[in-house]
Amino acid sequence: MFIRALAALALAAAALVATAEDFDLVDVTLVDGTGAEPRPGVSVSVRAGKIAAIAERAPAAAAGVRQIDMKGRYLLPGLIDAHAHIESPAAAFRALQSGVTTARVLGDNFLQAMDTRDLIRLGHVTGPDMLVSPGHIRPKPGIAFFMVYPQFGDAIDGELRGPDRIAEATRALIAKGADVIKVGASERAGLAHTDPRRPELTEAEMHAAVVEAAKKGLFVAAHAHAREGCANAVRAGVRSIEHGTWCDDGTLAEMKERGTYFVPTLAAMSPLADPKGNSPDDVALRLRTQAMMGPLRAAVRKAHAMGITIAASTDGSYADDDIGGLRVAHDIALLREFGGMTPLESITAATRNGARVIGIESRTGTIRAGLEADLVAYDGDPLADARTLFEPRLVVSDGRILIEGLGL
Repeated sequence: MFIRALAALALAAAALVATAEDFDLVDVTLVDGTGAEPRPGVSVSVRAGKIAAIAERAPAAAAGVRQIDMKGRYLLPGLIDAHAHIESPAAAFRALQSGVTTARVLGDNFLQAMDTRDLIRLGHVTGPDMLVSPGHIRPKPGIAFFMVYPQFGDAIDGELRGPDRIAEATRALIAKGADVIKVGASERAGLAHTDPRRPELTEAEMHAAVVEAAKKGLFVAAHAHAREGCANAVRAGVRSIEHGTWCDDGTLAEMKERGTYFVPTLAAMSPLADPKGNSPDDVALRLRTQAMMGPLRAAVRKAHAMGITIAASTDGSYADDDIGGLRVAHDIALLREFGGMTPLESITAATRNGARVIGIESRTGTIRAGLEADLVAYDGDPLADARTLFEPRLVVSDGRILIEGLGL
């Protein structure tokens, strides 16, 4: 049964792997990802994988160019999941089906995310562009880390510590082909036996990772819940704070001054992501969510009011057993409800802001001439109702139409 399921998935993916084609999307309501008001009756032309033109009227029919009448449907930039855990082609395809055309994958078990990324880049399977950290650098990184990086095996029964050792670990991730580096500024919230209020790596250790990553033009993302951990990470010069539950006012002010990005994963820190069982650990995690939701939502509201750039994400895996089935649309809705964002700002959090966090805003994240044609279309108005975002009708990645709903 399992082998047949894999074969079916491979055939489905193969059918959907497409080459870039030239086409015009006629009569769209354009939400370009910059925060500008929607523009109805617009046409977007795609040539050789790029956005070639945005016009107020439909272009003339041309040989070899497909024209698709969108009948006023809303067209957005492809969504960006700024913090995901995609590790398989099946999960990558689910992310694409949800409108995600770019995902930053923070952490990786046994390099599965790296392999999935490369299969997508080589055109063998269909999924979003993935930028991956092939591991999570922290004092106790877990057995999967040591199996990929056995040179650090002497720390299995101890801790991976010291700026020199963290710099060495960063170089090891880079040697595996990292697009981004993830470090642990605090313990995890998703395990009942860990304490997310407890800091992990020191400022000096995280700064060592930042310095090594910068030598290769890479950024560092810091998993941080604890107040002290958030402060250490920001002073260390990380690109982004992931989660940031107990970020205090002083750290938020320093984030604003330094231009540190905030990826709060609101949907992941809500009952949506809670385990559904009744084991003692499951109950403990559900209670922890209740304790952490309030401080995180308050931090996001303050950060937004201060003008800190906030990006949407899922912190989800899109896998068969993904608890909660989180999608970027969940996070967008919560950014509106609890983060103080307007509907347009919440869309920008999932498009331009995500691209800025990753450092690819010159390629994607908005709809303008010259950028990659990463596009997603919806039947309804996603500004009026975030639930519209759960089922895109058209998904275009790098100029390839990969998801096309019936009747388009």
